[in-house]
Amino acid sequence: MSKKKFKKVLFIDEDEEMIKIYHSILERKELSGQLIYMANAREGINYLKQLKRKELPDYVLLDMSVPHVGGVDFLQEFEGLEKIRKPIEVYVCASMINKSDRNKVMHYPFVSAFLEKPLPGDFLELLIRDDIHPQTD
Repeated sequence: MSKKKFKKVLFIDEDEEMIKIYHSILERKELSGQLIYMANAREGINYLKQLKRKELPDYVLLDMSVPHVGGVDFLQEFEGLEKIRKPIEVYVCASMINKSDRNKVMHYPFVSAFLEKPLPGDFLELLIRDDIHPQTD
């Protein structure tokens, strides 16, 4: 029986309290090593650029209102990083969802969803365990 490979998630959000909560939930399930945290979008882009392809995370969770370089700015720069962008799925989240923001981010083909914060406690676990997408036979 082969051991299932867990997915890595890069979470870009300045809310350290929320990150601590998610980390604690994942730690209890022995999955906290799969969560990489960056406090702003610039750090996230720089982190992704320095990784080898096999080291890239499987998912990016991006807070729409991160400081310095905002969520939309991150997506614009990320779009130009084709070598990095191809294997990564992006989920954008925001405390308040408005139609204008949703329309801005959902035109990027690599953005899978625009989610409202706080995210459900099990959402990160589902991503990491790769249970977010139904398996097809």
